[in-house]
Amino acid sequence: SPPVAALCAIFVAAFLVASVSADAGRSACKDESELGQTYTHHFDAAKYWLCETLGTPAKEVDCPKGLAYMHLLKECIPWASYIWKKPEMPPTVA
Repeated sequence: SPPVAALCAIFVAAFLVASVSADAGRSACKDESELGQTYTHHFDAAKYWLCETLGTPAKEVDCPKGLAYMHLLKECIPWASYIWKKPEMPPTVA
């Protein structure tokens, strides 16, 4: 019946949205090797994650306007020089 189909569609859509986290790539900063490290933000190349405190999830940081974060260089660079690379996960994930 139509109401059941609509409810199923809503459930599936909600599940798909919940399964894609805006925090993808965010370090949990649970290992000392992560302190002071930066990690690629998986959904916004103009942002990155910074691990500052052991046991506290990494903080989201914006690159200055007009720049994108290049993980290989560990810095924000002009968009014209940016090359996409498949993001890697940090050692511990928030």
